Amino acid sequence: MPQILPFLFEAYPALRENLPFIPLIQKTAVQQLNGIEEALNCKSQLWIKRDDQSTDIYGGNKPRKLEFLLADVLSQHKTYVLTMGGLGSNHCLATTIFAKQLNLKPILILFYQPLTPDVQKKLLIFRSLGAELLGPYGTVSSLFQYLILHRRRKMTYFLPAGGSSPLGVVGFVNAAFELKAQIENGEMPKPDYLFVTCGTLGTMAGLLLGFKLAQLDINLIGVRVVQKIISIYNGTFSFANSIRNLAKKTLKFLRTHDKSIPKLKFKEKPMVLHDYYGGGYGKLTPEGEKAVNLMETYENIQLDTTYTGKTFAALLDFIRQKEFANKIVLFWNTYNSRDISGFLSPTLTYQDLPVSFHKFFK
Repeated sequence: MPQILPFLFEAYPALRENLPFIPLIQKTAVQQLNGIEEALNCKSQLWIKRDDQSTDIYGGNKPRKLEFLLADVLSQHKTYVLTMGGLGSNHCLATTIFAKQLNLKPILILFYQPLTPDVQKKLLIFRSLGAELLGPYGTVSSLFQYLILHRRRKMTYFLPAGGSSPLGVVGFVNAAFELKAQIENGEMPKPDYLFVTCGTLGTMAGLLLGFKLAQLDINLIGVRVVQKIISIYNGTFSFANSIRNLAKKTLKFLRTHDKSIPKLKFKEKPMVLHDYYGGGYGKLTPEGEKAVNLMETYENIQLDTTYTGKTFAALLDFIRQKEFANKIVLFWNTYNSRDISGFLSPTLTYQDLPVSFHKFFK
């Protein structure tokens, strides 16, 4: 069942009255990766946060953000929700699924990424769920299209890529408080390090801020899996600075709704690793594929090659270093592990898509 009251609201009750919220997610489990530890003769403790099971119908990190963002759509009485992402974007799929449940019309601006059967399947699901598809565009031109439409559509709610606005980031501030409760309940020991995928930056920015507010001393490490231009959303070409800026914006936003939230300083840059990107969004890397196979073989947990496989590959490299011996390392799984086949209309074909997308099926 969905969690009714966010942990963040328990810490700061005024937010309950002032922030839009609809319950979508359930608390996600933490579990030790005993199979991988044994297979690698690992000297560290490896744990995973199962956000791949964040809801019963569609998991991953996006529903945490959509609890707040889609509630805001409803509070503003908008009819359409427009967002953007790659051709096989998990964010676009999550937005489409939950917008449809709330009788909102999803509009998707899609940009190119390497073509796979999963991408083809998601394009068909977008259409099966009634989403309007725009594009495909290059990464930069899709951003311009987003900005152009922003000025023209009055009944449309413009949801940023990845849901990474201050309101969306609140979902992962809350996630940090959820993790704190699990540590205090004895569900896992406090991690020394936490590895998380770094895409549109909202997940990491929320955890960065949430750990400060929850007074959790955890070394947060992000792994970049997208183009560097994404960081420009927050006025900088530096991923580390962009994450810090977004965390600051989110703190300012929260303090306007609850003055009891303390002022904080973000002196140090968060750590972001860039060596696992692989030279292109969605491009396969040998390390990422190996990490995906390792997780599936020894833990029966699904990762993907675009985001979480690359992140777990970085974790595997790091635990080989002496400084990680006898440390507790948590991997935050932001991928969806729920079966999405049920969303696909059995009568729909690629010819039901806009003509500009037909080439991806020929």
